[in-house]
Amino acid sequence: MSKIILGTVQFGLDYGINNKSGKPDHNEIKSILDYAFDNKINFLDTAEAYGDSHERIGEYHANSNNKFKVITKFSSSRLDLPKNISDRINHHLKILNISNLYCYMFHNYDDFKNYFNLFKLELLELKRKGIIKKIGVSLHSNHNINDVLENREIGLIQLPYNLLDNKSKRENVFLKAKEKGVEIHTRSTFLQGLFFKDLDTIDGKLGVLKKYLLELKRLVNKNEINSLALNYVCSNANIDGVLLGVDTVSQLKNNLSCINDNKFKDIIENIDSINVKEENLLNPANW
Repeated sequence: MSKIILGTVQFGLDYGINNKSGKPDHNEIKSILDYAFDNKINFLDTAEAYGDSHERIGEYHANSNNKFKVITKFSSSRLDLPKNISDRINHHLKILNISNLYCYMFHNYDDFKNYFNLFKLELLELKRKGIIKKIGVSLHSNHNINDVLENREIGLIQLPYNLLDNKSKRENVFLKAKEKGVEIHTRSTFLQGLFFKDLDTIDGKLGVLKKYLLELKRLVNKNEINSLALNYVCSNANIDGVLLGVDTVSQLKNNLSCINDNKFKDIIENIDSINVKEENLLNPANW
């Protein structure tokens, strides 16, 4: 379980193509976080743009002896937050009920390009004081990843990686990041739940992905796709952390029970050979 990072966008927003229940309530979040902590999940990933996710995590910390390491992300769209980055981060720490951040990230490449140099000296001072451990960036395209990796101050990148956005797309940037000592976290393990949808319900612009989803379904039956998706990502030795978001504690239990299943070793090469030509559709923002 050491690679798993619990994503918390579901705590603050109605999120996911298959999410029919909406945000989990207070009791469900407590159950999710208790179970995660008890099963050696030490990290939470959140963001300024995730609704009231910070508040819900902070509420849990205030009423529990369990304390998670937290990664959160700067979003330029949050005009209500302090403009001074030190004040902004201290505001988050107070809400989250923690004393420091494992990483403060830029939520996208545009925010990184527009604000990194403006905040750089303050962020480095916060890092020196131990208020943040790492500075990071959440990214999508390999071109942007390569650009970010030219900045030695960046210690962590987050990027999509899954059965379709796979090794054929990402291996080179993984190797470059590792050469530079940059920590790698991946997200979109289930491509927002697309892997679980009935093919007959996939239409519109996503219809062109059906042929690739059919390739996956030929490799495993539909009841194993969840396990395949998780183990594919977790088995990559270059990946340090795998984001996993859930709506219920039962989902978390089921997902964790799938990990470390070795029966998919023989089909990993088949997955790596799947090469989606319509790369723009691997980004749910383009759906």
